Amino acid sequence: MRDHAKCVALVQSIQNFHMDGNGWIDIGYCVDEETEILTQQGWKSYRELQVGDLTLTLNHELGVSQWQPVLEVCVFPSREREMVRMEGVSHSSLTTPQHRWPVERFRRRTGTTRQKGPDGRWLPTGAAPRSVTERERLWVTTETLGYWDRIPIAAPCADLPVEAKWSDAFVELVAWFWTEGHIKRLRGARPSTSVAVYQSMSSDPGHVARIRAALSAVFGPPVEAFPRLGVQTDGVPRWRECRNRHLAEFRLSADAGRLLLEVAPDRVPAQEFLLSLTRAQLSLFIEVSLAADNAGEDALAQKSRAAAEAFMFAVLLSGSGASLRMRPPTDSCPSEMWQVNIRRKQHFAPRSAALRGSTFSITREIYTGEIWCPRTENQSWLARRQGSVYFTGNTYIACPHRKVFEGRGLHHLPAANGAGLNSGHYAVLGLVGNAGLTVPPDGVLHAVLDAIQHLRDKGGAGREIKGHRDGFNTDCPGDRLYAWIRRGAPRPGGQEPPTPPQPQAPPSPAGC
Repeated sequence: MRDHAKCVALVQSIQNFHMDGNGWIDIGYCVDEETEILTQQGWKSYRELQVGDLTLTLNHELGVSQWQPVLEVCVFPSREREMVRMEGVSHSSLTTPQHRWPVERFRRRTGTTRQKGPDGRWLPTGAAPRSVTERERLWVTTETLGYWDRIPIAAPCADLPVEAKWSDAFVELVAWFWTEGHIKRLRGARPSTSVAVYQSMSSDPGHVARIRAALSAVFGPPVEAFPRLGVQTDGVPRWRECRNRHLAEFRLSADAGRLLLEVAPDRVPAQEFLLSLTRAQLSLFIEVSLAADNAGEDALAQKSRAAAEAFMFAVLLSGSGASLRMRPPTDSCPSEMWQVNIRRKQHFAPRSAALRGSTFSITREIYTGEIWCPRTENQSWLARRQGSVYFTGNTYIACPHRKVFEGRGLHHLPAANGAGLNSGHYAVLGLVGNAGLTVPPDGVLHAVLDAIQHLRDKGGAGREIKGHRDGFNTDCPGDRLYAWIRRGAPRPGGQEPPTPPQPQAPPSPAGC
């Protein structure tokens, strides 16, 4: 196959075969239909997600987030399957039991050294304070999550700009505008580019001074009045200040307003603008937004869901966790509001939360909808369900292009688990056609050996290499590939085994 896309299609056809009720284990290591993914265009459902969309991923080794393209969107058909629901105020997920998670795990010690007595038995060590010695980064599955495993819900973004595109004063002004601004309307309710920002002079004199200073820094000193130019402008941005009862009203000319509306159309900060901010400017934007529209400690509420989503986007870019939920009307606020809460912690431990007797629970249920999972280079992505946000994983088949598709990954039984070879060996599948009578391309053999070396280096695999037919009544893996295995699986060209590549592909069966 010259076209690698055909390899991906073949892997998907294998997946479909193994999910048709023939007794094989379900190989979809995925999430439910309700789970969303964060892209540079905002949150998307799996139906909206496209290959090539840039999505926020977790570099689990470094502990930072990175923007990476979606390499594939794997969707598995509706059928009855058992799923694990982890549900509470802080987290909501519905995944297959084998779905992969990046976690940090505590390693603890008592501070004492164990010793054996003359009879060979361990002597009591006595009481000692317990202390955290390290946090180990691991990959686990939903059903193997442990008490000490913490799922990351945020990570500092490694792809933020270093050089500022905008002045800090302009960033602050945008924050005041989207929270406290107003777009003037022309006749017929047509919007104009003339805008205003309001602030209470009695209760928030400090905020008034900050807005005045930001306007002066961006547009220069205030003017007494705007020139009468009709529908024309002279291209000079201006602003003036006036009193509107107890409010300070900062009016911007059409040229000044246009600059704000370009980065926050309809008073919704654009993703492109937020992506262009440095780390310090994101913090400034968030700090000013909270000061202007505070809904409690580390919380902001907006009538517009789009505006609340934009603020949440900024929070996540800054490296903090966040949640978004609809707040019902109250006596003091008769409107429904969308509230963003900034989370102080960057991890969540589902098992410990479930065992603390809180309202958080972990249960199993039958689910009949579609399941899906994206594929990224970092094998991870930022997910959202029921307003809660967290990093989660995507889930080895070798193709002629020397690419390796990862299945369940290290330290897991292959999909066709059971007695014999499958219970004691890792499984690697080579794409050599149905009959397996043709000579396997060198790319397949190299990729199989790369995968084997990776399993030995990272997964504790031994030296033995067997064919599927050595343990089962089957023609797999085909005569030519099996003959190569019987010769000791030599590397084509007698090359030394290269450094294995990182696995790069969709959830798949570990294979024959």
